[in-house]
Amino acid sequence: MVLKAFAMMDRDNSGKLTVDDIVSVFDVSMNPEFLEGRANKDQILSNFLNQFDGPRGNNDGCVTLDEFVDYYTDLSMSMPSDEYFVRMMESTWQVPEEENSQVV
Repeated sequence: MVLKAFAMMDRDNSGKLTVDDIVSVFDVSMNPEFLEGRANKDQILSNFLNQFDGPRGNNDGCVTLDEFVDYYTDLSMSMPSDEYFVRMMESTWQVPEEENSQVV
């Protein structure tokens, strides 16, 4: 699921996610910092990407596949089951587990 989500967002097949890759899947319009004018769309998207770097990250505004996998490896340890993790990935990134199914 993690690899599918990354591949779906990596539109230019560069092996890294940038603001340009996620702008169409991450809506900042309801973000409090955006609504209050404290941050613009690109700043919010960059900050979002930097979250995937984790404590060892370089906060470069890009997320490599390794960083993405590491983030979700750490996150998956707190999930009650693999099924729960799959459902979370489906709802977060709109990527169905099965190719012929749709995410609701």
